[in-house]
Amino acid sequence: MDMIRAEETRWRIHEKANELQRRGEYAEAEQVYRRALLIYPNKPGMMLGLAGVLALQGKTEESIDWMERGLPLSQNEKQKATMRAVLCFLYLKSGQERRAASLAAELPHQRESREVIQPLIAGRIGENEFNENIRTILLGSPQEES
Repeated sequence: MDMIRAEETRWRIHEKANELQRRGEYAEAEQVYRRALLIYPNKPGMMLGLAGVLALQGKTEESIDWMERGLPLSQNEKQKATMRAVLCFLYLKSGQERRAASLAAELPHQRESREVIQPLIAGRIGENEFNENIRTILLGSPQEES
């Protein structure tokens, strides 16, 4: 029960911080995450939440530091993908073009995204389309080959 309560508490912290960010109250959201990190110092979600709100405030170097600490600890693939994409822009903003380019090269291909695959699933595709989509995911599109 303690674990469930702690998870619910962390969820409420994120919910509160996200609401503050949607209203543009970044400094307040930052304080929510800083207080949460006193209670949950090793939770990657709190680290990455703080990193995100710092990025929105233009606190680039500190945001990079928190992302670099939180990313290796995170087990949430969506969270990691989002933060890696943001980190590319933060590296670029801080003059680290090579790091930005290197990290960007590791991001997933567009052809593997839900924005591409979900409409195909909803569209009731035929046998040839199944095979072509599998081929594209595994091997890339003909345009990528040239």
